[in-house]
Amino acid sequence: MRKQSKINKIRYYRRLLNWTQEQLAEAVGSRYQYIGRYERGMYRTPKDLQEKIASVLGLPVKTIFPENVELAEPEVLDEKTRNRTI
Repeated sequence: MRKQSKINKIRYYRRLLNWTQEQLAEAVGSRYQYIGRYERGMYRTPKDLQEKIASVLGLPVKTIFPENVELAEPEVLDEKTRNRTI
């Protein structure tokens, strides 16, 4: 079994927006299989992809890829971000 890399919150914020892995992957120019691997921490998410994911989700990079492991409150997502469609 592979050692997990740094914890991220891709899945948490993706689900708050009711997006599938496929939708997020399409929006950032990746494949859903990779998004799943990054969510599970199997692989470290590249910096350029971190920035794309944060931009697409409308959040700061440090919110999704924090130094600590506490989740930000759902209120971080404004109404415009919650209702975003691809």
